[in-house]
Amino acid sequence: MDHQSPFTLAHGDCRADVHPATGGALAALRWRGRDILRAAPANAGVRQMACYPLAPYSNRIGNAVLQADVHAHALRANFPPEPHSIHGFGWQRAWHVAARTSDSAELLLVHGGDADWPFACTVQQTVLLDDAGLRLTLSVRNDDTRAMPAGLGFHPYFPLAPGLRLQAQWDGVWSMGADRLPAGLAPVAQASPFATPQPVAGWQADNCYSGWTGRASLDYGNYSVQLSASDNCGHLVCFAPNDERGFIALEPVTHANNAFALAARGAQGTGMRVLAPGESLHIAMRLAMKDTAEAQHA
Repeated sequence: MDHQSPFTLAHGDCRADVHPATGGALAALRWRGRDILRAAPANAGVRQMACYPLAPYSNRIGNAVLQADVHAHALRANFPPEPHSIHGFGWQRAWHVAARTSDSAELLLVHGGDADWPFACTVQQTVLLDDAGLRLTLSVRNDDTRAMPAGLGFHPYFPLAPGLRLQAQWDGVWSMGADRLPAGLAPVAQASPFATPQPVAGWQADNCYSGWTGRASLDYGNYSVQLSASDNCGHLVCFAPNDERGFIALEPVTHANNAFALAARGAQGTGMRVLAPGESLHIAMRLAMKDTAEAQHA
């Protein structure tokens, strides 16, 4: 078996194109011929993919300095020209296909510690298609002799189609400063504008929301996508540029942006985890698709 070339999984009405060598990403997810996630063009880089894993942290580590216990570790600023580190190392590495069937795959990334992340760890992702749609799982295990801060997330991009309506519930937002990092040590209370289904057109956001219920619904008119995540994904990063790029990213994550530095400064509720040697963190995300006409007659 080729352990890094792209391949396609299939189950019923679903197809998923998996690109292990490009950040362990999905290049496409199709259901009944529709692109459920934005489809990547040929020879795309990872930031043009349909979905990629975030490990062993989500979003930014401010000025590429990781606060771990009483130690500060200088990381590589991996998203120039920004001075920060972003999304961990998994999205910029080639993954290894450890196992594969016609409708599932297990991808593996063994990390020995380097300038991107100083701790040894193993990251595992599973991709599964079933009758409902897509299920992704992601885990990181601390293989180091030291305690390791950790976080995980998924970065799916959904097409921004005319008339798209979003429903998602949260109760706070980590307000962002000009440096694209949280401006304070606590989220600001905010009632979700999408507590009931509302049009996405015109909404611009690049924020991390707290108190997310772990559920979101995208209504495209003739079909809908139900996004759900494991209970430990209590934060949702929404990137809605509402421009010619034509997507909205809804990212289930375990922690707030810059969570490690926030926690070191005494912030509560960041979602940051510290893994003892040998300990693991696991998350999951599901995308379930329904035809609107079928749902009305169910």
